[in-house]
Amino acid sequence: MNTLILQSKIRKGAENVHERRYLDFTISGQSLLDILGVSNLDLVTPLGLDILSDYEKELTEIIATKRNSNLESGRVMLYICPECGDFDCGAITAHIEVSDNKIIWKDFAYEDGIEGLIEKYTKVESIEFEVTEYNQAFSLV
Repeated sequence: MNTLILQSKIRKGAENVHERRYLDFTISGQSLLDILGVSNLDLVTPLGLDILSDYEKELTEIIATKRNSNLESGRVMLYICPECGDFDCGAITAHIEVSDNKIIWKDFAYEDGIEGLIEKYTKVESIEFEVTEYNQAFSLV
């Protein structure tokens, strides 16, 4: 099983770009963006942003498996646009499966809400977490 730590990160600001503080997914010591091979994308998790209020809370509860996905595909947004959080801008998504003793993130993809684009990351295997440890990671958010 993998370990999940929500690690504080900062997206640097610049002209017309807002600085954002957020909690990144660190899985067994490595950022999920690095695992997916897309650390060059300008995306952040919806965790800890404190700019989206109720929407951020809803997305956090979905990732924490306390709510069902709000996407038609049933997929879950793990990384979103750092400026507005809108699915139309594009997001990294996955299916999250819950069983008795584990939570599985699988079928990672980049998708958007405008063109319905889904580009799957086929070289990335499923990531499994022990339920209690997973819930503990989200207990502080």
